[in-house]
Amino acid sequence: MKVEVSCFIGGMDIKEIVHVEKFEDAERAARSRNEFCRQVSRKVLME
Repeated sequence: MKVEVSCFIGGMDIKEIVHVEKFEDAERAARSRNEFCRQVSRKVLME
């Protein structure tokens, strides 16, 4: 599944696209790339 995770870091909104098997794992995958991000939203792009 392809998921777009919007993260807020230092006043900027950054969109990460991650490939995961479960929707719940998307936040963990995005956080592994940016430790200090605060998740704003998740959106499924493709299953």
